[in-house]
Amino acid sequence: MLKLSQKTTATGSEEVILLKAFKHFDANNSGDLSPDEFQKAIEKIGIHIPSQQDLKALFSLYDADGSGVISYREISSAIFGFDVGAQQADNAGEALVGKLRTKL
Repeated sequence: MLKLSQKTTATGSEEVILLKAFKHFDANNSGDLSPDEFQKAIEKIGIHIPSQQDLKALFSLYDADGSGVISYREISSAIFGFDVGAQQADNAGEALVGKLRTKL
């Protein structure tokens, strides 16, 4: 049970790995994955999608805002179950408040 909970809890290293993979598959460095880049990523990691319709359905699961591209924030939220960007902003805010408290 411990291994399962460890796998479902995002750690800093898992976020780093996901970000590196995301940047690797973002071939045009746009900051988003296009449907073509997403398809290449899925194929590269060894997942066979039987039809274009199935691929589009999978893509739409990660394209939460329906923009036609997948941002890092969208894919990390889908994978980890929380908004990674918001959590990092919250942690930065908490750190700043902590620093201010020690100076006061």
